[in-house]
Amino acid sequence: MKTKTILLTSAATLLIGGAFVYKSKDKGVDIQSIDKKANPRNDFNQFANGKWIQNNPVPSTESRWTSFNVIAERNYDLLRTILETAAADKSASKGSARQKIGDFYRIAMDTNKLEADNYAPLTTDLGSIMVLVDAKDVMNYVGKMHRKGLPAFFGFGVNQDVKKSDEYACYLSQAGLGLPDRDYYLKDDEKSKNIRKEYLNHISRMFQMIGNNTPESEKIANDILEFETALAKASMTRVERRDPDKTYNKKTTQELETSYPNINWKGYFEQTGLAKKNVSTFIVGQPLFFEELNKRMGTTSIFTLRNYLKWKAVSSSSSYMSSRFADESFRFYSTILTGTKEQKPRWKRTVNQANNLIGELVAQEYVKVAFSEESKKRLNKMVDNLREAFKIRIQNLDWMSAETKTKALEKLASFNRKIGYPDKWTDFTKLEIKNDSYLENYFRSNTFEFDDNINRLGKPIDKAEWGMLPQTVNAYYSPLMNEIVFPAAIMQPPFFDPAADDAVNYGAIGAVIGHEFSHGFDDKGCKFDAKGNLNNWWTEADKSKFDARTKVMVNQYNKYKVEDSVYVNGELTLGENIADFAGLTVSYDAYMLSLKGKEKKKINGFTPEQRFFIGFAQVWRGNARPEFLRQQVVTDPHSPARFRVLGPLSNMPQFYEAFGVQKGDGMYRDDSVRVKIW
Repeated sequence: MKTKTILLTSAATLLIGGAFVYKSKDKGVDIQSIDKKANPRNDFNQFANGKWIQNNPVPSTESRWTSFNVIAERNYDLLRTILETAAADKSASKGSARQKIGDFYRIAMDTNKLEADNYAPLTTDLGSIMVLVDAKDVMNYVGKMHRKGLPAFFGFGVNQDVKKSDEYACYLSQAGLGLPDRDYYLKDDEKSKNIRKEYLNHISRMFQMIGNNTPESEKIANDILEFETALAKASMTRVERRDPDKTYNKKTTQELETSYPNINWKGYFEQTGLAKKNVSTFIVGQPLFFEELNKRMGTTSIFTLRNYLKWKAVSSSSSYMSSRFADESFRFYSTILTGTKEQKPRWKRTVNQANNLIGELVAQEYVKVAFSEESKKRLNKMVDNLREAFKIRIQNLDWMSAETKTKALEKLASFNRKIGYPDKWTDFTKLEIKNDSYLENYFRSNTFEFDDNINRLGKPIDKAEWGMLPQTVNAYYSPLMNEIVFPAAIMQPPFFDPAADDAVNYGAIGAVIGHEFSHGFDDKGCKFDAKGNLNNWWTEADKSKFDARTKVMVNQYNKYKVEDSVYVNGELTLGENIADFAGLTVSYDAYMLSLKGKEKKKINGFTPEQRFFIGFAQVWRGNARPEFLRQQVVTDPHSPARFRVLGPLSNMPQFYEAFGVQKGDGMYRDDSVRVKIW
């Protein structure tokens, strides 16, 4: 294949000499993704990803299509092989991981049985709900539902106490809504009104499928929407919920009963098994929400309360019943809300559900064939360099006092890391997976998970526990553990490529590592100390300076237009935006440290610095449907993909230098409005 040359219409200051010479193959940069007609100084996302965006429309089975999806597709085939092999093995001993994986997949794929069963496995629950006589009875049954994984009214879970991270605590939080967020109930624009209309139609259809006539189902739907709207009005916004101080409200069991007397806590505790744990305190995330729920439990008719519980049971179980229920759920939640045109094939849906319900069992097989110890060693070295670069950054900050720097460095030094997969697996001996019913396996898996969760109470914190499966294409930072975690699945191109040059890998996975490091110091993570406790370690003056600098970032992202009158929410996405920018900056420094005087060489006409930034941008290539983007800006703390490229780079002087960005260029931001934090 001939090499191609592109001349950039740029000033002579462009450091690459005015031209790129592209080779058809590049072991780091994806040359085929680059839009050679785009000017990197005007729209770097279009330059780095334009051809990929053009050639990779969103498939009919998806609401968006990104690098994460591409890797997930590779994983699907591998996980399918693991599940199908287990399902074909009839000799697996009862109770073994292989038996549980095999039976789970086999019954899930038995569409003849699913269609014949229709919703029969749920009829016992629906019948039990219909004989509830009052709000006290309702809360008794909600305890049973929560154990089975059927959500209703509020959320419950056991996790580390954010103010005493060496102990487990019980958390109660707002929940109970069928739409993605409180704003869907409260906004008055035409699109929101239409979604609520479609939601009423969806609820009505579901009730008709379980035997209600049309007039009944329509009245039921209206009653449920009215009830959920009342809960939505009392719910915290997503921005408010980002503040851990606001969501930490400790109450004794007696205070719960006194503050919310219409909620039958005693019955709930008995049905969930909490009564046997002698729990004396609970952390209430949103007291105003529970005040409203308490009010509604005293004033709402038993007819509406029963139908609300039936709605939650049917809606949550729809994917595990006949196609009528699965298709109707997909129609509303995927097509109406996110624009997805077609369901994934059944085997892919089953892979997803296996990951959700028995993911660790599947993971034990996955890591045998999808993890490289050599990649782990290389990633560990990058983590070391990132930590050192972050340390230097902190030491050189001109706005932070010596007192706060000491605490910041202490926290940085105490970071733990987990790479690949857990050193030990959860004991699934008590989990039964049978051939009787897909829905029953769903209930059994959820019950096992619920019981395992509350059995943490009174035990030491399990430092070896992972919050993400090895087959998940993602990474995370835990403020309570003060640790960064990188599952095996993310160690694939374009995030990490063992054959690529360091410049590209530092721009890609290095920026991801830096991103997770940075979460320990974003607007939320900065409230947690080195031991993982919610504890202010900043001087008042330093925190004010930090807040002033993050406000500049909020203003920047608030101006990013997604579509029509829809803009990015700079406050909701602040933590992720800080981490994107800081992570990229620190990774750049780490890459420079890694060179240790090595000669810098161009590859394919790009300098190492340019390859670093292209590697970063190509991680975030993606397309998304308008419906998905509208939902994302309301519910997701991450900015849409293109702004995860444009936002950080437009604040970064090293990027300006690498590509010769000047005043008047699209990527240029005046120094007075550039974000300067870490």
